[in-house]
Amino acid sequence: FGNANGDDTINMQDVTYTELIILEYRDQTQLADGKHDDRINMQDVTQIELIILGREKELTLIDQADRIVTVPRPIERVVPADLLDGVRTLIQLGAADKIVGISNYAKNYALKPSDYWSPIRDAAPELKDLQDVGGYTNPNIEIIASLKPDVVFEYAPIPDVADAIQEKTGIPVVCISSSQFDFDMHRIVGTVMGKEERAEELISYANEKTDEVTEVTSEIPEDEKPKVYCVSGCGGKSAITKTWGRYDPINIAGGINVAEEHVIDSGSSIVSKEQIIAWDPDIILIHGVSPPHAISIDDVLSDPDLQTLNAVENGNVNYTKGYMIGWDPATGLTECFYMAKLFHPNKFEDVDEEEEGNEILETFYGVEGLYTEMLDRSDRYRWD
Repeated sequence: FGNANGDDTINMQDVTYTELIILEYRDQTQLADGKHDDRINMQDVTQIELIILGREKELTLIDQADRIVTVPRPIERVVPADLLDGVRTLIQLGAADKIVGISNYAKNYALKPSDYWSPIRDAAPELKDLQDVGGYTNPNIEIIASLKPDVVFEYAPIPDVADAIQEKTGIPVVCISSSQFDFDMHRIVGTVMGKEERAEELISYANEKTDEVTEVTSEIPEDEKPKVYCVSGCGGKSAITKTWGRYDPINIAGGINVAEEHVIDSGSSIVSKEQIIAWDPDIILIHGVSPPHAISIDDVLSDPDLQTLNAVENGNVNYTKGYMIGWDPATGLTECFYMAKLFHPNKFEDVDEEEEGNEILETFYGVEGLYTEMLDRSDRYRWD
């Protein structure tokens, strides 16, 4: 609230716009009500000016579950009680030192010593010693309250849980959820934490990196782009029929996700083997980084039902990073370069995928060599 003209940036233009609303030269907008008191007057102008100066005492925003939440400023203590999105984003924005408790997903999947590669473990190892606040669907509200956070982050698809935490503790809860390269979550978390500049830096950097790939792939005719089928990698040997309806790196890298028009859910969905055969993908990617794999390349290549697929006949089956309990834009960017070299080796032969990956992950996580570590612990395709 305070972004009166709705351009996603609070600046002096919003002050002018609000003044014009007060003078009845502009129609009222919801976000012009900077103080969120159902009145638009000079107090809102003052609030907007304070926001611009970074001196506001509180800030009202609309979170990713379309809930209106007022948070204090500045934020000194935060609990990301969601899956991994909150922890990942706080680390990337340089606010890991504000975290006072973490969900059991972050503790068990991202921070616990494991053969599974996790950039969070290397970027903020100190978080492993923090209090576990429970699962994202059933957080321990008493523990959260005892940690005295200024704000809690919760998973956007379950706003009722966020409401319960807020009602029982009086602590503001902001719902967040990642969604490919739109970066709405980074902007919201950045706004809450006072890390707006860092968020915009990462967004600009990400856009520049995707542009490096699309400058090439956008010129490739559709009939020269490979048809790609992604195996979700979860659910054992039967996982071959589980796929993603959306995975942006495929499109950015100049591939065609065969499931995109048939699977509505951006998460994993079940399709039939008959459908996979009808799609006849040129390339099959298996979700998975570190072995052992729920489903392996050999499982796909030896499946008697899939022997007629172009991907199987030509041996074009490889592992890819994919999702890891949500979407990480940093690893997603590295996937764009990895897939571009897989899909169009001649057009990206001069691209050093490992060098690009290390640069991207260091930009987001502040640690050198993360991508090389991932490659050393994975079965992904490597170029000589």
